[in-house]
Amino acid sequence: MTAVIIRRVENRLQAMVRARDGMRPREALAAAEANLASLETICREELALRLDKVKAFIDRDPSRRPASYELDQLIHDADAALTACGALGVPALGRALVMLCAQADALRQSQYWPPGALNPAVELIVLLHSGRLPESSAGLLLDELERCLATYLNHSGHG
Repeated sequence: MTAVIIRRVENRLQAMVRARDGMRPREALAAAEANLASLETICREELALRLDKVKAFIDRDPSRRPASYELDQLIHDADAALTACGALGVPALGRALVMLCAQADALRQSQYWPPGALNPAVELIVLLHSGRLPESSAGLLLDELERCLATYLNHSGHG
């Protein structure tokens, strides 16, 4: 016979809410929102730092295929930017960063390199981050980046 063991792990917020004369749910929500607000500043700073590195990638010669370590660094910076933007509520920017990572990874796994292959993704990220392109207008451009990704995957043998 199999016995089911249920364990409840209580965190500090639960303990405070359940305690006699503890924090009220309304107070807990206000404290959580204040914590998120403090994280927003940190996330914005980290996002700006990482996006500066991503933008620097397109300043190089677009016809030269980057070395694998350069693509790895680009993926690392875009992934860190994605983590930072996750707390900011900007889904189109997040999707563009995911697309950049996927495209860079697909190109890293092949010898295929059309000149400026990653520039459209980086330029879209720059436009979204600056606010010059509203999120609502980004859908068609993101769809085109997916088409590029499909081409890159075909060349990498994963398509």
